[in-house]
Amino acid sequence: MEGKMENGKVIRMPVTAETLRRAGRTAKEDARRAKARNRRMATVIVLLLLAAALVYFGSSMLGRAKGSSERTKKLASVYVENGDTIWDIATRYYTPECGDMKTYVREIESTNGLRSSKILYGYTLLVPYYD
Repeated sequence: MEGKMENGKVIRMPVTAETLRRAGRTAKEDARRAKARNRRMATVIVLLLLAAALVYFGSSMLGRAKGSSERTKKLASVYVENGDTIWDIATRYYTPECGDMKTYVREIESTNGLRSSKILYGYTLLVPYYD
C-alpha cells in the first residue's frame, strides 16, 4: 500500500490486518451511506412525479368541468317546413340555458322581428341555441 510522500519519494507502509479491517469498515459505511442517500433521492423523485401528475390531471379535470358549464350562444338558420310552429322549432333547439320555454319562444320571435308566433311555410328563422 502506498503511503505518505516525503521529499518527492513515496514511502511504502506495511499493510496490517487492522488497516484492512478499518478500510473494510470505512468502505462498508460509505456504501451504506450511499445506499441510504440513493433511497432518499428516489423517494424525492417519486414524490415530485406524483405531485406533477396531480397538478396535470387536476388542472385538466378543472378545464373539462369549466368548458362544459360555459357554453356559447349561437344562431341556427332553420327552414320552416309545412306544419311547423315556433313551439316545435323551439323544442328542437331548447337547452336548460335558454330559460323557460315561453321566454325562449319570445326570444326566437324577437330575434326574427316577429310580432306574433305565427310563421309560414318557407320562412327561414334564426334560432338562438347553446353549444
